[in-house]
Amino acid sequence: MFGEHLDPATAGQAERIAANSQLMLAVGSSLRVEPVASLCAVAVNAGNRLVIVNREPTPYDDLAVEVIREPIGTALPRICAAFSAAARATSGAAAAFAPALASLGHAERV
Repeated sequence: MFGEHLDPATAGQAERIAANSQLMLAVGSSLRVEPVASLCAVAVNAGNRLVIVNREPTPYDDLAVEVIREPIGTALPRICAAFSAAARATSGAAAAFAPALASLGHAERV
C-alpha cells in the first residue's frame, strides 16, 4: 500500500530479481513511487533491458529500450503473443527478446 514501509527481505529480493532478469516489463505505472520505481534503474544498471508500457511518460522512459503507449489491455496480449511466437522460433525465451520487441511495431524507440 502507498506510504507503507516495505519488508526489507522482500525489497532485497526484488532488487536481486531486477538485477538478474534479462528483461523487466514495467506495466501501467507512473514509476514515481519509490523505492519500487527505482527497480527499473537497478535492472538497467545491471545491463538488462527495460520495456515500459504506460500511456503517460514516466521518469524512467529514457532508460527503456522500448516505451509502449497503448492501453494495457491492448499491449499485453500483443507482447505475450510476440514473445510466444519468438520463443517458438528460437532456442528459447532469452533469444526471443530482440525479435519479439521488434515485432511489436507500436513501440517508441528511446
